[in-house]
This record gives sequence, structure tokens and C-alpha cells, in this order.
Amino acid sequence: MLLDEECKGCLYNSQLKKVAKEQGEDEKFEKFKLGVKALCNNPPATYCAPLLMRDIDRFHRKIYGHSIDYSREKRLFNGKLLEMEHTLFAEITSSPNPVLAAMQYAMAANYIDFARISDLDESAITVVMRAALRANPSERAMLSLIGDLKAAKTLCYLHDNCGEIVLDKLLIRTIKRLYPQIKVTSVVRGSPIINDVTVTDAAEVGLYDYAEVIDNGADIPGTYLKEINPQTKTHLESDDIVIAKGLGNLETLYGEGYSVYYSFCCKCNHIAERFGAEYGSAVLVKEN
Repeated sequence: MLLDEECKGCLYNSQLKKVAKEQGEDEKFEKFKLGVKALCNNPPATYCAPLLMRDIDRFHRKIYGHSIDYSREKRLFNGKLLEMEHTLFAEITSSPNPVLAAMQYAMAANYIDFARISDLDESAITVVMRAALRANPSERAMLSLIGDLKAAKTLCYLHDNCGEIVLDKLLIRTIKRLYPQIKVTSVVRGSPIINDVTVTDAAEVGLYDYAEVIDNGADIPGTYLKEINPQTKTHLESDDIVIAKGLGNLETLYGEGYSVYYSFCCKCNHIAERFGAEYGSAVLVKEN
């Protein structure tokens, strides 16, 4: 999905706000600010938002010697949601439709996105819990997913953000409990980028207990086919089901010819309009 003007402004504002808060507004910051402005004003015509975010992070490394640091936010959200895991899983398993209940939580958790909203704090968890109650995945998509789960032997799960991964794990646990024949492969980012999930985060939240975890080999907050490793591409092409979380995976993979279930929050007006959804709503769609 090509880069939208709304995306440029969003990434420019959110990352400058984050860096100003962490590094201070000194001479280095002014240089970073000018460089980010140039990147946002003149991206290649073929770019999508995750590629621009990758370039911003690389430019930060050039100026400051390291990536934009979201380790504190990762620890906060992963820890807070891990504290809730037992209670939430009990609620899900007692539901008349456990896969739907787990999906609602996983969909709503995509709100935890520091590329779009740089100053989230733990109150965002309350937003997620409330959003889960309102999440209303497409009945057609859910029926299709349930049907696919009954017949599937392999599932590729493309993860997105910190915190969110704990509720993704609850969905995977639910699927494994009801459909034990399915082998799940969880795909995370190849290196730290914003608050996206890496193999370190997957280990910290216990994801390895329920899935084989691999990284996609890229430093892009999405699944960019030109740069992911062969192992990830093989799973996309051969696994029976692919579930992709978040806007980064949507923006890099949608329209590339794969049959994918996309689960995301409409944090951008152009995304909401494209999928006929309300701004801020959680969406599940299947691309055939």
C-alpha cells in the first residue's frame, strides 16, 4: 500500500516528539529534525509507511549512534499485559466462542502502536480492554477462519507490537487448545524497530511455549517481500493459514497475492476509508 500524506505527517510528528523527549532539543536534534523532514518530503514514489519509518530509524542511528529506543515501553506493556494473562485466558476459555473472544482482544491490542501515537502510557491498556468489548470482526471473515482452522495443519502468525504480542499469544493458545493438530509459526522482526516485536520480546512473554518463533530478517516494521528472509517467504507461500497483525504488515503485504487474514486497528483515516470502517475501530478482513 503506497505511502499516504497522512502517514508522512504522523511519522514525522510522532518520532520527533519521542526523540525530543528522550534526547533533548539540542544541535543533534535539529539535525535529526531536518533530516526527517527531508525524508518525509521526498520519499520514493513506490514507498509504503514502514519503509519510511525504517529510513527515519536508520537516520537516527546515523545522528545518535543507536536506534530510537522503545525498550522501556516494551517492558511496560509486555509486563502489564502478562499480569492479566491468566484472568483473560480464563475468560476466553469460558466464552461460548473462544476463538472470537481471543480474536477480539488481539484485534483491540493493535492500538499499542508508538509509530502512530508516540506518548502512550499504561492507560492505553484500559483503552484496549474497552475496545475488545466493542471489537466486531466481520462475520464472514470469522466463519472463514473457523472453517480454515478445522482443516489446517500449519498457521503462520505475523506479529506486530509489544504488549499486543501477549494477547496474540492468548489467541494462539486458544487455537492450539481447540485445534491441536495445527503447528504455529510466529514471525517477528529481524531487528529492533520502534516498539515492534523481536525474538527477545517473544521469549520474555513466553511465546516459545506455543509456537515456533522465527525472525523475518529485516529491520522494517512490516513484512516487506523484497527484504524478508527465505524462511519467512516459505511460510507465507506454504502454510495453510496466515494471520497478519497491525498496519505495518497490512501496508507491506496487502495486494501482493497472498491469502491473508489481516487484523488491525484503524488508526489512520485513509485506512478506515479504504476498508469502510470507523476511525479507531478494530478490523478483521481476509484477502483472497
